[in-house]
Amino acid sequence: MKTEDTLYIKILIWAYQRQEAGFSWGDLKKEFGLSLEQEQWVQKVFRSNMPVNNNLIDHLSYNEQKDEHLFVITSKGTSAAIEYLNLMEAKISSKRAEKIALVAIVIGVVVGVFQIIVGLCG
Repeated sequence: MKTEDTLYIKILIWAYQRQEAGFSWGDLKKEFGLSLEQEQWVQKVFRSNMPVNNNLIDHLSYNEQKDEHLFVITSKGTSAAIEYLNLMEAKISSKRAEKIALVAIVIGVVVGVFQIIVGLCG
């Protein structure tokens, strides 16, 4: 997986977890240790402003005392985060189902072999 893909998911989930309180751009940069190039990429992908309804992150408010802008995840960003989290949950469930199926097959084979042995000896 490319670094941008991983960073995209990490930022999306991080912003989703802060959807009610919001976050500052500085918090985001600090959390992910973004280089200038990465920061520009994040700005372009998450908050391009063209068209505004496609943004994953949007401006919430400005705190004059802290001289800080607060941002929140948009409904589109929330949907993307929920879809990803559901996909990961389904992936975990499918792996669990594969293990259960494998155990059931092994048990079936062992029981079948045991029945054949009992039938031949009896």
